[in-house]
Amino acid sequence: MKTKWFARKGIFFLPVSLIGWILSVIAIAYCVYAFIDIDSRSHSASDTLINFVFIALIVAVVYSIIAFFTSRENT
Repeated sequence: MKTKWFARKGIFFLPVSLIGWILSVIAIAYCVYAFIDIDSRSHSASDTLINFVFIALIVAVVYSIIAFFTSRENT
């Protein structure tokens, strides 16, 4: 892989290429979809948030792993 998809700024990974932006949009879109889906089946606000936080953490971990490995320069 010759191009960097993400650039590290502190603890965050910001997209710097088209593929990075596409992955970021997909991650955000999935989180929005998951929130709407969970909210339609839950009985209270706390029920929605408890179930959503778990999914959001999984998405954040996968995003961070992908960004970590695609932000380094290959030698």
